[in-house]
This record gives sequence, structure tokens and C-alpha cells, in this order.
Amino acid sequence: MSASATAHGASPRERRRREDVERRRADVLAAASSVFAAKGFHEAQMSEIAAAAEVARNTLYTLFASKENLYEETVAAAHERIRGVVEERADSLDEPGERLLSVIDSLFRCYEDNADLLRIYARGTHGLPTQIRGAMGESSLRRFQSFTDWVIGLAREAQRAGHLGGLDAETVGVSLIGTVTTTAARWIELAPERSLEDRAVHVRRQFALLLESTAPGATS
Repeated sequence: MSASATAHGASPRERRRREDVERRRADVLAAASSVFAAKGFHEAQMSEIAAAAEVARNTLYTLFASKENLYEETVAAAHERIRGVVEERADSLDEPGERLLSVIDSLFRCYEDNADLLRIYARGTHGLPTQIRGAMGESSLRRFQSFTDWVIGLAREAQRAGHLGGLDAETVGVSLIGTVTTTAARWIELAPERSLEDRAVHVRRQFALLLESTAPGATS
């Protein structure tokens, strides 16, 4: 390797190779999301995913060690994408109550845009932590719990700002996630032709009523 390449890290050839690998991984993750959503983990075949991603089966196993590894990374990639959108929207708002309500809007929008992930989630977990661990792996459970803790934090901020009255902030945060996820999962199973925005309005209204119950000076 030349001194110039050493000084600037990887050589142009190495950077192109890494970029090619990342593109292939992205293609495989997109294909895997569709196949897992349609068939579930056990029925999905690696050969199907390779064909859908237009890569050789050997290449697939070079990129992902096993079907279990691919499944977890598929879920993880979608989760990180969704969490990024939800947090960015919440961070753009100042009023604590509106920050909490924005989670509802963002989650519904993300679930509609990532219907494959919702199908995977709805098939195997029903939102229960023990089933998340069994269906999606320990790392997915940790991500779910981390996101739940973040939403609970928003609920506590809203309560400190005078919202929620005597309601328990942790219960409100957990209920918000559960309501959105269960509603979205029901939509994908029973009425996928309808827009989730129809349900988002009703769920938002219910939690807005909770926020209207004020208790100045209340703390979590």
C-alpha cells in the first residue's frame, strides 16, 4: 500500500470493495424483510432470499453467517431506521406533551412505510417481551426495551410539565407503545388496503385526552 493510501486509510480499491459489500448487504436485508414477512422465520428459505436479492447463495452466507443472523439484522436495521425517525421528530418539538404525542404520529407513519417489519412483528410476538425474545432474539428484545424506556422518559417529562394528572407516567408510556403497535398489527392483518392514518387520528385523540388532565407541579 502506498504512503498516500496509508495516510488516508483504506485505498480506493478497498473503499470500493467495502461499498460494494454494503450495497449487497442492503439488497439482501430488503429482500429478507419481504420473504420473512410473507412466510415467517421458519418457512423462509435462504435460497429464496438469495434469489430475491439477486445474489448467489454462497454470497449470502458470506454476508450473513446464518438465517438466524440475517433475521436479527433485518429486524435491527428496520428498528434503527424507525427509531431514528421517531426521535428526530420528537426532538424537533419543545412542548413535552406534543413530544409524547408525536411518537404516535411517527410510529404509525413508520409502520405504514415499513409494513414488512410490522408483519414480522405481528406474526411472532404480539408485543410480549418473552415472545420478542423467542421470535426475534435477545438483541431485538433489548432494542424494544430501550425504546420503551425512551418513551417512558417522554411521558415523565410531560408529567413534570403538568400533564397526565395523577396517572403513572410509566404506564402511560408502555400503553402508548402497546396501543400503537397492536392497532397497527390489527390493521395489517385485517384491513391492509386502508391507510393507517385513519386509526392514528383516533389513537392520538385518546392520548391527547390523557394529556389534558393537568396537575400543576406534579412529578413522576
